[in-house]
Amino acid sequence: MENPILEAKKELIQWIKEMDELEDIAELLELKEQKTSGNKVAEAQAEYAVKDDFDERFAKGITGEELMRKVYAHIESLPWKEK
Repeated sequence: MENPILEAKKELIQWIKEMDELEDIAELLELKEQKTSGNKVAEAQAEYAVKDDFDERFAKGITGEELMRKVYAHIESLPWKEK
């Protein structure tokens, strides 16, 4: 069984080869330009999307003592069964 995407591409290629109208070809070129230029902009913006704010998040974190208090409080709150 052949890949349906490859079949569709082959069909489109054949259809484009048989085109004779300049307006239709111009529309396809415009569509191609829109698709390719949109990807370039998105990639460039993605480059700046990530901010390293580790120090800020670390400063807002809890201390080791507070962590241990929370751990012990959680353990005490568990429904332990005695044997």
